[in-house]
Amino acid sequence: MTDNSFHPTRWTLILHARGEGEQAKAALSDLCAAYYEPVVLFLRREGRSDDAARELAHAFFASVLTDGVGSPDPQRGRFRNYMLGALKHFLAKQRDATLTQKRGGAVEHVPWVNDTDTSPGLPMPGVLDDTLAFDREWALALIGRALAVLEKEHANKPDVFMTLKPWLDGGAADSQAETARSLGMSETAVKVAIHRLRARFRELIRAEVAATVNDPEEVTEELRHLIAVASRA
Repeated sequence: MTDNSFHPTRWTLILHARGEGEQAKAALSDLCAAYYEPVVLFLRREGRSDDAARELAHAFFASVLTDGVGSPDPQRGRFRNYMLGALKHFLAKQRDATLTQKRGGAVEHVPWVNDTDTSPGLPMPGVLDDTLAFDREWALALIGRALAVLEKEHANKPDVFMTLKPWLDGGAADSQAETARSLGMSETAVKVAIHRLRARFRELIRAEVAATVNDPEEVTEELRHLIAVASRA
């Protein structure tokens, strides 16, 4: 997939419209829904139960959808970076509100500062580990979305897809010859099918990445980063 396939109707549209307009709001809603799980897992890392994390995630996404995206720096135009920074800002406001109640209002407000491209937002203890964990879950969510689309595209041949699916990540237990026999296909036909499946999977992953960055030139860099963090133990 070339840069000409860059998706113009999601994060780019949201940034350019600052979240205003029905198309931008719909695109923001779609992206929030797509990356709900990484936010939940980030919140659970702070010691919350799954139910508590999901309740807080719902409140966070409601605030994003209600307030829009504000004025994020176009030079740091990855939706992943914006979402992590916005989440840290939201948590800081939650902590401020709690402290205000406990101290009768005498609490210093901590501003939202985009400190680094890797991890914009408020400094937090263990921020590097937390950021990498967030990025890894983000990458896995993105891969999962691409895989779901791929499976839907092969809905007319579900048995073939499920048999060839392990070849997408090199985890197939059977040889291509054994796979060919089980499917009643020639080994050459199986090789071609696997090649096409992998190529389409790469296209879909790249399209998912393209929908979350602000510039088509950022796609390759973002993809490289997400592949690296997804492969971490």
